[in-house]
Amino acid sequence: MRNVVVATQPFSPVAHLASREPSLQALPFLQQMSPGMRARDFLERAAGAYANWPKALLETELDRIGLALTVQRELFADDPQGWASYAAYVRQKVSWFGLELDETTRTSTQVNDRDDEIGGASQTSAMRTGWPWKPIN
Repeated sequence: MRNVVVATQPFSPVAHLASREPSLQALPFLQQMSPGMRARDFLERAAGAYANWPKALLETELDRIGLALTVQRELFADDPQGWASYAAYVRQKVSWFGLELDETTRTSTQVNDRDDEIGGASQTSAMRTGWPWKPIN
């Protein structure tokens, strides 16, 4: 990706570049990226998202939620469809990737939907499930 960005347009949306560059078409999730994600920003965020992975992968207990969460926060914070596409792509090789995070997100969304219905934020234990509130088993 770096060669494509440097050689072409660093301010072009990733999805646009992915649809035009043959070398990027093998990664279908790139075409699902938010239209606002520019190539230069993607490179910077990807570096941050994966910076801790080498160390985390060497830990005796694998923090599956933490690994997925860093990627989601850095690359897909405001892009649930992009996250779903990316997670599905990674799950082709790593079956567990993001599953716990997806479940936590669903629970959080259900609580937030209930809060909207009653006009306030409830302080249920469901809001405190998952990382960082609950230790990873």
